[in-house]
Amino acid sequence: MPARPRPETLLLLAAAAVFAVLLFGRLSHPLLWQDEAETAVFGRRVLEVGYPKVHGPKGVLYEFGPDEAVGVKEGLDAYIGTTWGHFYLAAPAVAWAEGARDLYAQTFRLRLPFALTGAAGVAVFALAALPVYQGERRRQILFAALFLLLSSLSISLVLHLREVRYYPVAVLLGGAILALHLRCAVLGRGWRRRDALALVLLLVLLFHFFWAGFAAFAALLLGDGLLRALRARAEGGRRVRSALAGPAAVLVSLLAVAPWLVFFETFRVARAFAGDLGPTPGTFVANLAFVLRHFLRYELLGPVLALRVAVLGIQARARARGAPGLPPESLACASFLAAFALGYALLLCGNPLVYERYFVVLGPVLSLIFLLDAFALLEGVPRGLAPARRRASARGLALGLVGVAAASALLRGPEIRGRLEEIARPYQGPLDFAVAYLREAYPAPEELVIATNYAPHVYAWYLGCRVVGGLGGGDPLAAAGRAPDVVIPRRRWPRGQAELWRLLAQGGYRPRVLPVEDRHFNNAPSLSRSAAMPDPHRFRTPRSDDPRGRLTLYELRRGPAR
Repeated sequence: MPARPRPETLLLLAAAAVFAVLLFGRLSHPLLWQDEAETAVFGRRVLEVGYPKVHGPKGVLYEFGPDEAVGVKEGLDAYIGTTWGHFYLAAPAVAWAEGARDLYAQTFRLRLPFALTGAAGVAVFALAALPVYQGERRRQILFAALFLLLSSLSISLVLHLREVRYYPVAVLLGGAILALHLRCAVLGRGWRRRDALALVLLLVLLFHFFWAGFAAFAALLLGDGLLRALRARAEGGRRVRSALAGPAAVLVSLLAVAPWLVFFETFRVARAFAGDLGPTPGTFVANLAFVLRHFLRYELLGPVLALRVAVLGIQARARARGAPGLPPESLACASFLAAFALGYALLLCGNPLVYERYFVVLGPVLSLIFLLDAFALLEGVPRGLAPARRRASARGLALGLVGVAAASALLRGPEIRGRLEEIARPYQGPLDFAVAYLREAYPAPEELVIATNYAPHVYAWYLGCRVVGGLGGGDPLAAAGRAPDVVIPRRRWPRGQAELWRLLAQGGYRPRVLPVEDRHFNNAPSLSRSAAMPDPHRFRTPRSDDPRGRLTLYELRRGPAR
């Protein structure tokens, strides 16, 4: 008779299934929004010329701002508004997607590699803490299962891992970097040469996907490694040399990216991106308040803080009595991760303009802290009690921790229900309607010239046409050389809108009102509203009874009769 699977194994399989449904469900819907489409069109340019070239036969791919001198590398005509890792990751998916005619099949093929990368990132985070429980296979499986369940409750994490952007890769690389540091530095297993080389490679890769995240990781790991080296002085030279291997690897990664900092003109581009906001004490405090609100509402920050206070209090009392405390390895990992999360938030809040996506890596970090502290309490608090009281105490603690997690899940209930609802009834944004209409109404949509003030890359990707206008920097209207076939003013984006209305005032266009509300985005993954993200993620198709609020296309009258 085959052995029956253990309960923790069944729980792991169930948790993996739940997470997979939430992550991969309706991966094809909705169509890409502007940021994802930027990745796709530059991925296409990578296939065509080897790098993200700005100017091409169908116009300009550029949305960084009105001054091309900021985001375009002279000579190469290369886009340097971001580093290029996600463009190269997207290139094979672009080649695969272009083989599909259906809009949603294309979207699925584009998103799948990124979602798989995000799933791998969550798995790496789950594995990061398992060395704490080395030799305890059942406990390791239970830890991984509970981590996947907590990750499933993080709808912010799930939504960002589905994006054709750098976010899923940042989670994978961040998880791998933290796993290395936990094992080699925090748990004291020592840095082997291959570990140090792996850390250099991971940090350099992170720079090429998310340079601000690289800067935060490098600064925090360097500081932590140097502090550990100072503490190791009493243990002799060998321990100091081992402790210094981590900081040395970070310094090597800084040297390795230095030429790329020059190539991408990173600091100049960052200043241009921040614009006139400037890093002031007021903006820093506002950014920090935004991050605090987000993680209290949509992540586990509240339970993590409560559990940290309890754990540190119990440990302090145990030390004062000279009694055995909580498991030291669990506490060491949880304390490092808590310090890392705080430092990461503080460093990235120094950016004058913050987005939820910058902090997505902290969701899994908080889940790790919660579980490490919970397991430490379950193991450490009942020590010294009689067996019966020990079991009863452990059961009571376990029920209390489950209650805390359940309360956190209830707080996030609307987002969990919303995610399930959009899987059952696919969401369609305004551009789903616009692109589908143009594909059906025009026999050769690739020959169109479209004028719009937002999301030009979406039309460029799905229709293969030329798009003029744009929120910032793209092809000016005059570059079309003829009257645009379709004008799409996006009413929620003031910049560039006046020029479109002046064009329409000249006459010759007829409106086509679509049955969808004209929102800021086709749909963005962010859940928290802010000045930078005025229209967070929506789980239902935004219908509108008021024609004035609907998305309206204006077609040149020489177009096909309806």
